[in-house]
Formats: sequence, structure tokens, C-alpha cells
Amino acid sequence: MKLTHFYIILFLFSLSLFVFLQPESYAKNSDEQVAQLEIEDFSVYEINTNGVKSVLSGTSGQQFSTHYQVENAHYIENKKDFSEHLYSDVGRFEKNVAYLNDNVRFFREDGLSFESNHAVYDTKNESLYVKDNFILTQSENVIYGHELHYDTVSGQLSAQGVDANYYLEDKK
Repeated sequence: MKLTHFYIILFLFSLSLFVFLQPESYAKNSDEQVAQLEIEDFSVYEINTNGVKSVLSGTSGQQFSTHYQVENAHYIENKKDFSEHLYSDVGRFEKNVAYLNDNVRFFREDGLSFESNHAVYDTKNESLYVKDNFILTQSENVIYGHELHYDTVSGQLSAQGVDANYYLEDKK
């Protein structure tokens, strides 16, 4: 066997490995799955001319090329009259939308709160959507239902399949 035949066979073998294994596609696919930044026990503040507008904190955060993932997320938004707190065990943030999963809780300083397993919060429109079952409470009033729509700017709520225990104040 001549030395040139050996190099030709080696070249063909290398070329066939490149064609069949496609190393470039592995690199592209794995790049989307690898976090670009990872942090633990963090707080991110959004500040405007009036002061602190919102705070996002969590125990673990990962930044990917298309989204952020936060564990034990706590989002506080300071409104004109009161603050709103939104908690979730797992949060996925894509552009202006937060997809919250597992043990989602919402509290408002005036006593309004709700609990669910999943929720979607649009930070641009400041609206909250719960597709699954939820429990909404305010004082002694308890509302059970599914498919909750809550506009945090206007304070309007709408829901489907509502079952409520609502107490009216006694008139004197």
C-alpha cells in the first residue's frame, strides 16, 4: 500500500465522519440548552424617576438566549395606592411575558389574594391570566373558579365556573 493511498483513505474517512456526524448541528443544538448566565440568591430592581418600580428576586436564576428561568420567584410591583406581590416556585420569562408554574400566589396590600398552580403575567399590559383552577380571597370572601383574568391597572376581575362565599356588610 502506497503512502498516497493511505492519505486518501484517511481523508475519505474524515470526510465521511464530518458528513454523517454533522458536528456543527450538535454545537448549534447544545448552545440553546446551555445557560449563558447563572446566579443564586439575587434581586433585580427596576427604578424610575419616582423610585423603585418593581423588584424581582429568586433563589436561582438562569439566562438563556431566548428566555430567563427563575426558581422561587418573587415579583413586587409598586403601584400608586399599594404594592402587589407575585410568587411562584418556577418562573420562565420571555420578552414581556412571565409563565409561572407550581404554587403561584398573588397578594395585594389591600387584602386581595389568589392561589393557583399556573399563571401567565403580561408585564407590558399588566394583566394576569390563570387558565387552571384558582382560589381568590379578600377578607372573609372566598371565590373558587377557573380561567381568571385580572387587569392590575383597572383592578377588574373576570372568571369562569365561579363558586363563591361572599359576605355582605350589614347596613345600619
